[in-house]
Amino acid sequence: MLLSINLYGQTDSLRKKEIFIGIGPAAYKGDLSNSYDKWSMVFNLGIKFNRFRKFNGNFNLSIGQVIGQNIDYAFDDGSGVGTAPNSFVTTKLVGLNYELHYNIIHKENFKLYLSQGIGILRFDPKNEFNESLTDLPSSRAIGEVYGNIAIYFPTQIGILYSLPNEYSFGFQMGYWGTATDYLDNISQWSETTGNDNIFSARFEIHIPISF
Repeated sequence: MLLSINLYGQTDSLRKKEIFIGIGPAAYKGDLSNSYDKWSMVFNLGIKFNRFRKFNGNFNLSIGQVIGQNIDYAFDDGSGVGTAPNSFVTTKLVGLNYELHYNIIHKENFKLYLSQGIGILRFDPKNEFNESLTDLPSSRAIGEVYGNIAIYFPTQIGILYSLPNEYSFGFQMGYWGTATDYLDNISQWSETTGNDNIFSARFEIHIPISF
């Protein structure tokens, strides 16, 4: 096992680098879902750096989708005539982020941590006919356009249990605070304020590496 110097100047056995693979459910909250009630899967792949005892960091790639549906959704623009945007959406997601971990508990075979990240999220909302809603201006107010790339800020809590062979298993959950209101293609015809959000959870396996 590799040796490292922690933040307090003490020598401790730390796994320098790990790759991890994760999978778990995710759900979104926005105009077509008032609560995190429609679940789909997100896959994760990343590399984790363990240079210090209290603080670690990792790069993470996430690929998956979220789903929203409200067949009765309509927006009253004050004219007395209701507008009906899309009532269903499947949004493909690809996110790349960096996370800084603070280890609340750090033992030889167990960690409890909080993490805060920042990253870039690409999203592609599609309707029930698998058509990209970004390319359908008739699904939004006249003149309303948006890009499909946004910044997001994942805030997580997690645990990690290490085996004697230095492989580890973990569980993590938290929120992706997104800087967009268009995960469901709806903003100007929105009945709510604020950006869309995602809740995710994942199970992970960590594999030690050295190079």
